[in-house]
Amino acid sequence: MTRLSREKGKRGEREVVSIIHDLLGVNASRRVRQHDGDSDVIGVPGWSIEVKRRAVVTESMKRQWWDQACVQANDDERPCVWYRANRSGWRVIWSVSECLSGSYWGGWEYCVESSPEAWAAVVRECYEFTAKEKEAWQEA
Repeated sequence: MTRLSREKGKRGEREVVSIIHDLLGVNASRRVRQHDGDSDVIGVPGWSIEVKRRAVVTESMKRQWWDQACVQANDDERPCVWYRANRSGWRVIWSVSECLSGSYWGGWEYCVESSPEAWAAVVRECYEFTAKEKEAWQEA
């Protein structure tokens, strides 16, 4: 990976952290020392967040990224992939099982692609957070 490519990835991670903070009020941050199998963003309870920033995004890339996110998510975390192609807005891939009770369905066929705002709405509605975090959402 070239230095320019790494810098582009870091900028993308910082953008996602900022968006998450604005939408959820949580103190998410980039994982500075990343190893194979680590998520890119930490600080959103219950979520393993992978960030991808590319010039062009294909359907096969999204499937590969989803598989990667599922592998690296811990048992108590839900995977999601934030991605952005050049001259496009951020999109988020996550499992529809977040909106349904019952078993976790991690396969690609159960994925939803949404705006960051839609993902944040699901996070706010479906998960227990501290009173301080909920207060921050109400103020946003």
